[in-house]
Amino acid sequence: MSNPIQDDNPIKFPQIERTDIDGVPVFWSPRPGRLTASLIFGVGQAHEHFLNFGITHLIEHLAMRTIRTERYENNASTEILHTSFEVSSNPQTVSKHLLDLCESLSNLDLTPLQLEKNVISVEEKNNGGPSVVECLPAKIWFGNTSFGLIDNPQVAPVTVDEAQIQSWVAKYFHRNNAALVLSGPPPEDLRLPLPDGQRPSSLAAKPFAIKTPSWSSIPNGVAGSALVSWSAEMAGALAILDSRLMETLRHQDGLVYEIAGNHQMIDRQRALVGFGADIPDDKSTTTVQKIQEILADLANVGPTEDEVAIDRERFIDQLDEPEFIEYHAYDAAIVELTGWPSVVEHHQRVIDGLRPEDIARAAKELVGGLVLCTPDEKPLAGLPELAGTAIFPAIKGKQAKRVFLGASVPKKYRLIIGDEGLTAFYGDTDSPLAVIRYDDIAGVGLEPEKHYDEPILHLFAKHGGTIILRPADWRGGTGLVREVRKHIDPQLCFEAPESMHLLGEE
Repeated sequence: MSNPIQDDNPIKFPQIERTDIDGVPVFWSPRPGRLTASLIFGVGQAHEHFLNFGITHLIEHLAMRTIRTERYENNASTEILHTSFEVSSNPQTVSKHLLDLCESLSNLDLTPLQLEKNVISVEEKNNGGPSVVECLPAKIWFGNTSFGLIDNPQVAPVTVDEAQIQSWVAKYFHRNNAALVLSGPPPEDLRLPLPDGQRPSSLAAKPFAIKTPSWSSIPNGVAGSALVSWSAEMAGALAILDSRLMETLRHQDGLVYEIAGNHQMIDRQRALVGFGADIPDDKSTTTVQKIQEILADLANVGPTEDEVAIDRERFIDQLDEPEFIEYHAYDAAIVELTGWPSVVEHHQRVIDGLRPEDIARAAKELVGGLVLCTPDEKPLAGLPELAGTAIFPAIKGKQAKRVFLGASVPKKYRLIIGDEGLTAFYGDTDSPLAVIRYDDIAGVGLEPEKHYDEPILHLFAKHGGTIILRPADWRGGTGLVREVRKHIDPQLCFEAPESMHLLGEE
């Protein structure tokens, strides 16, 4: 067994200072340059549900409407677990901006609500959305709920009203769900007059029980996804995996340009991880074989001492960078808001020296929990298929008959409609593309279609399945849509936003 590294001069992390202003915890570590501030609230996309997805983003727009300016740097963003308002300028300007922001949130002006709804709809129409490496793990384990919402259309612009917005603001945008990160000591005149509120309960998002390792099909690339225990060793395994994949697939074989990687904490101990690359279909078989070989070697043999040392040196090289210091202050704020463990312990373990055998153990967990996705039509050898319906079996019923001309669905697409829901297949396989149970519907977008009495139905299941039922695609399509709608709670239906539309403007 290898021993942790012993340094004569221990490496220390930046000291993070803390105080409280108007009941809001404030964290900082002095850095040169302009004062930068991030006012963070513990609410993001994962706290929402399908029928109000985008409500936090909408509130962020409304809050910034009266204070946004081009005189100094300022912005805002809604992320998966938090919403952040940033400003960078001299101390007096930063103080004034934060004061105005708090007052805006405390008395949110809803007059321009419809205008901001339109802005978000346009923004989303032109937004490419998250990469497959970001959204695939979340979708596999959470479907159309919580973390799985991140690549869904934002329906809040067509579903939420003023009362729902006011309720969301009162629940999440207050002093007991906020933290401030600064790049220096807080200015003496800084005030954060946010309203009082009850600390929200911790996010409790339960992932589906997925049988792994398994295989699934995706177009135009290769991707891996897993739900893992998050540790310094797992982070090390993923970093070394990335290095090996780049060395083999790019520098030796020229099969890829880059490898994308991502991880997202979902609770105190676990993270969704993903990695992948765009691969031409004719190169996918060779690429997948090499990926499997690299994974197997990392899990069964483990990394070399040199690989572990290089990963440690790469990490230590970042310690003096302003971004790393800012990251530790930011981490302190996120810990305050979530109650989840700090990254400091993981970082310290990397500096102390990880053992190759422990990284190999983490890699073995990764391999055992992996869903490997490729463009192949059949499962990879030794891997069972993770069907589009990982939660529910196919629903029995009557097969819809596709029209001869003008159908938007391919000839090999099959649709079964039964008393319990719908099932979609492609080709001769018995493995469904998607299953929509009526008792599992998250929401249904209604898209008007010219010359038909019934709309196009965009059906979304909580477990993650999606089926589009267009009257013009099927013989007797109007009757089919009408029959399906009899089983759907009208409260789950909404006007489909433009970003969801199947048809363009005619």
